[in-house]
Amino acid sequence: MSDKPTLAQYQQFIREENFKAYKCVDCGMVIAPPNGTCYGCGSTNMEWTDVSGKGKLISFTVIHIASEEFQAEAPYYIGIVELEEGTRVTSRLKGFDSEKPEDVTLGIPVLIDYEHAASGNVYLAFKPA
Repeated sequence: MSDKPTLAQYQQFIREENFKAYKCVDCGMVIAPPNGTCYGCGSTNMEWTDVSGKGKLISFTVIHIASEEFQAEAPYYIGIVELEEGTRVTSRLKGFDSEKPEDVTLGIPVLIDYEHAASGNVYLAFKPA
């Protein structure tokens, strides 16, 4: 069994703009954010893995009322992206006009990117491919 993943490690990979997911050594299922147990087979034999950074948009919403850290950025998109590896992640969406959600099409291909907040934090994001 590998070391149990931590959210701190996951966030550090994002800050380094080197997104990683957790992969089950036994069945190959990819999970993000990480969990110490595979959702597919229940194994605890997990390891960090690189991902392609490619996916498709499966859901989104426009945030109009944001937490204090993001108030100056509202409105903005949050989306759920299904990566080529099969796992789904929630992230910021870039490259879309937040005043025109009708122009955003579900199923479009997206690529990994990163959002640099005014606070200095780095967040996972995706943009149209």
